[in-house]
Amino acid sequence: MEQLNIVVDHTRAAPGIVTSYRAAEMLRFIESCGGVAEDALALIFRKNRQLLAKLRGAGMIYRVKCGERVIWVPIDIPPPSNEDVFIQKDAVGWLAVRLVEVNGSFQKGMAVFPNNAAFRVITVPPASAALEPCLAIFLKNEKVPLCKGSIWVRLVDLQRQNIKECLQSIN
Repeated sequence: MEQLNIVVDHTRAAPGIVTSYRAAEMLRFIESCGGVAEDALALIFRKNRQLLAKLRGAGMIYRVKCGERVIWVPIDIPPPSNEDVFIQKDAVGWLAVRLVEVNGSFQKGMAVFPNNAAFRVITVPPASAALEPCLAIFLKNEKVPLCKGSIWVRLVDLQRQNIKECLQSIN
């Protein structure tokens, strides 16, 4: 297992002050999913590095590194305790970005599509089975039984394709 290198950036400005509407919008998004990769943010926020710098400078987010991978986490959420939790946060962040790209959203653990269809989101692992329809994100190549009406994606596909291209259903 890879050792987490957690970097908490020090603030330069007064903590808690965000004056940019776009930065505040980005912060709401990061808070909604609990953490997200910078590459994913670049898909839905122009000038994402500038916005991240504003949020970091205001003490609203911090950076967590695991090897070469980086996610940005809201200051009120503790850092991932191990690599598995890091990958789960990364996966949920990618899903949230892909939902926003198609005018959907991620709210309180639920994937909401533009047609208002909503699915509880699970990550596999650690989930071992789903007893009700859900949206499963497979982090590795292992799969678990999902009930009829469920949908699933693979993390590697989310990182490369839009959600319409990588979404699979259980009939």
